[in-house]
This record gives sequence, C-alpha cells and structure tokens, in this order.
Amino acid sequence: MGQDGKTILAFVPDLFFSTKIQDTAKHLGHTATISRTPDDFVRKAQELSPALLIVDLTAEGTSLEELLMQVRREIQASPIPLLAFTTHAAWKQTAPLHRLCDQVVTKEALARDLAALLGKHLGGETKESGTAHHGTPKSPR
Repeated sequence: MGQDGKTILAFVPDLFFSTKIQDTAKHLGHTATISRTPDDFVRKAQELSPALLIVDLTAEGTSLEELLMQVRREIQASPIPLLAFTTHAAWKQTAPLHRLCDQVVTKEALARDLAALLGKHLGGETKESGTAHHGTPKSPR
C-alpha cells in the first residue's frame, strides 16, 4: 500500500464484486476489506476508520435499511462517504435505500467505472458515469 493509501470497507457478499473492489483498490494503492455479514461490517466500520464504505444493495438475507442506518449512527462523529450499488432491475425496489447513501450506481457502472468512483470518493480524479449523487438517484441508463 502506498503512503497515501486509504482503507475501503465493503459489505459485498458477491465474490465477483468483492474481488473487483479489492483488486482495484490495491492497484490504486488502497486497501479494501470485505465484510460478508452485517455485524462484521458494523464492527469493522468502527474499528478500521475507513475512508469509504461500499454496500451491495442487492444483498439478501439482511435488513439493508437497518444496516445503513446503524452504520450512519456509528460513524456520525466522522462521516464517511457511502457508495452503494444495485442492479437495473432492482433500482426501483432499492430506491428507498438511496437516501441513506452518498452515491448509488448500477452494478454495470460499478464494474466499468470503479477506479474513477474510488478516486472521486477518496480524493482522486473523478469521472461522471450516469450515477446518483448525495441520495438523489437518477434513473439508470
């Protein structure tokens, strides 16, 4: 990890996206820690002082609204940007959760633009990709 490397914490049960996040973060000089359970995610959010949180809004078997609200409460003293992703098909279904996130993108946009998204939220270069900002979702393309 580089001198300016930052920690990213992701709640991403999907192996493809968790690997993509870890590999891209490493390439950019950052460290990505993956949590596969809500309890682990909340615990690590407190312990690691991450610079960015990433959440898969399509994760099943957990109350994502409760998880997002709990993480927001726990990190209230030092707000951390929260990047979330969903599918085109689940965009409307996950829309109530978008207000709890700083940015929501589709899985396609995350896969395509991950380096730019990490740069944007971690203080590097930015690139627009048809995404929602600050809880104001745009319809996916």
